[in-house]
Amino acid sequence: MVSLTFYGGVNEIGGNKILLEDKDARIFLDFGQSFDFGEDYFYEYLSPRTANGLEVYFEFGLVPRVPKLYSRKMLQFTDLKYEKPDIDAIFISHSHSDHINHLQFVDEGIPVYMGHGTHHLYEAYHKMYASFYDIGEHSDIRLFKSGDSIKVKHLLIEPVHVEHSVPGAYGFIIHTSSGAIVYTGDFRLHGPQSWMTQEFIKKAAATSPRALICEGTRIGSEVEHNYTEQEVQDKASQLIKGAGGLVFADFSMSNVDRFLSFYNATVAAGRKLVIDTRFAYILRCLREKVPALPDVLSDKNLLVYFRICKSCTFSEKDYYPWERDFLPKMVTYRELSKSGSKYVMHMGFNRLMELVYLQPKGADFIWSMSEHFLEGEDNEDTKRVLENWLRHFGINLHRVHSSGHASPADIAGAIKAINPELLLPIHTNSPSAFKELHGKVVLPEKEKTIGI
Repeated sequence: MVSLTFYGGVNEIGGNKILLEDKDARIFLDFGQSFDFGEDYFYEYLSPRTANGLEVYFEFGLVPRVPKLYSRKMLQFTDLKYEKPDIDAIFISHSHSDHINHLQFVDEGIPVYMGHGTHHLYEAYHKMYASFYDIGEHSDIRLFKSGDSIKVKHLLIEPVHVEHSVPGAYGFIIHTSSGAIVYTGDFRLHGPQSWMTQEFIKKAAATSPRALICEGTRIGSEVEHNYTEQEVQDKASQLIKGAGGLVFADFSMSNVDRFLSFYNATVAAGRKLVIDTRFAYILRCLREKVPALPDVLSDKNLLVYFRICKSCTFSEKDYYPWERDFLPKMVTYRELSKSGSKYVMHMGFNRLMELVYLQPKGADFIWSMSEHFLEGEDNEDTKRVLENWLRHFGINLHRVHSSGHASPADIAGAIKAINPELLLPIHTNSPSAFKELHGKVVLPEKEKTIGI
């Protein structure tokens, strides 16, 4: 009998950790960190000692106590004895932290499977933010692409690309002794690459699956209008064309579709898009896998912002070696503050300090990040700080966003098309709402095993 044990992603958005067992085969689907991980016990400087591994996380039940899974180093100060791992593989659906971040705890010898794009993104971010973007040491990372068939003992796993807010996202079809088990990962159907998700749905349906593990980020939420990526581009274009000064835009550096939306909108308005050195590095890394992206060094519509630091002279020696490659495309606060109406500048929340140097007049700020970031009590402090900065500099705030997750209607359509015998909701705050979408729904409980 096949069994599924959900160690994360239950009654929450993110933190997916799903153990699939079939005969002597044991694999995990994702190994992520919850968005609210540790917030009930840790605050600012009150945090676990990194050197003590899983000690404090076990104390508060923040990481599941699963034998034969974690590394010797992580168990050193715990009462869980280290044993040789019996997990055959961990399959990662995409690079977001809520699906990958707790890989840092697992035994380095367990094979980790991920897409080429996910591995590419991880290496780029780790180079720039080594202490914040770290999945630990792994001696056996194996890369896949859509269309591959991966054998793990008697299991056959098919990764199939899906559209999400980050490139290199996958769903999985796992062929077991009891039939096919389908896992959607995170997906959407309203962007320019929706054909990938449609292909996943078609392949999943063809297997007549015993069970579908389906994400439901937006299930239970009220959706007045499911904004498409094209609508984001159109709205951004309208705002940029109507702006009289410098336009700032905040969106994820790893969201290729959103970058292209703002790039196209900027070019249509006759402006140049300014990105910082980190964004330029990410873009160059991604271009190898996404050739539709422009080349930073040769594209006339792209410039690279260099912050003032060290010598205050914008000297080459002020910057990291990987930043120096982009010096030929340098633009500084001096040019932007003088001729703001010529540019659109990517401006992340943690880069707001640059406004002190830019001193923008009559500027606009387009917020195009996750719909959750400026909503709810948990984000009140961030929202307050952002609004204070914008108010201080007289900058107008606009919100233009298209979700990286499928709408309730699209989720319902996907479930109907795949037509599984059993539906298991995950990555959602409203699992019970799935009962309206399928005749046989089983609601996972954390660390409880479900037989298939």
